[in-house]
Amino acid sequence: MKKEIVRIKLDKIIPNTNQPRLDFYDDSIKGLAESIRQNGLLQPVTVRKKGDKYELIAGERRYRACLLNGAKDIEAIVMESTDEESAKLALIENLQREDLNAIEQAMAMKRIMRIEDLTQNELADRLGYKQSTVANKLRLLKLPDYIKKAISSGTITERHARALLNVPEDKLEEVFLTITNRKYNVSKTEEYIKQLTERSKNRGVSNNLRIGINTISEAFELCKKSGIDADMQVTEYEDNVKIVIRMKK
Repeated sequence: MKKEIVRIKLDKIIPNTNQPRLDFYDDSIKGLAESIRQNGLLQPVTVRKKGDKYELIAGERRYRACLLNGAKDIEAIVMESTDEESAKLALIENLQREDLNAIEQAMAMKRIMRIEDLTQNELADRLGYKQSTVANKLRLLKLPDYIKKAISSGTITERHARALLNVPEDKLEEVFLTITNRKYNVSKTEEYIKQLTERSKNRGVSNNLRIGINTISEAFELCKKSGIDADMQVTEYEDNVKIVIRMKK
């Protein structure tokens, strides 16, 4: 791809529609703007010609910081690229800089796989990651939106989220609220979820015991059919099952 470095007026630059970054935090942009004021722009942004404008491929934080500083133009590398090449470069550049949150990374990976028709192994090789790293990132996208927002905002970490993937769906919101309200660290979260899982397994009823309960239930139904006025109550505890049958005289 052909490229050249020029100065471009900021009002001629438009954002990349395939920008993987979802959140641009004001404090972060302000800090970068101050650095650029003091030290200058150390790395040009990357753009491509699009009609009478230039579309950003990489460097949107630098572009926003220069806008904040009141700059009129910016040094830029102009590349010739197709829509797909531009999208791929924007995604890979951000991933390699590792300044995206875990959800942005996962969404970017998913998009690259779709654009390039890549497998997880192929994407991992392309980015220099382990296949398990790519798989773990992509699994985060299976979580509910409220948890993905918590990851993006920094309320919980990626490791918190990976632990939450092991929680049954019907318990997920309760566990999420517990670990966030109590401000559990990752180790405490993993231990809490492990205990819940073990407790859930212990509460399960074995096949043999279930057969016993069903046999008693069938006998109870026969009694009722014979005209006996009766009721039966089954209560499951952590280490036993209590069955109470009452028959009227």
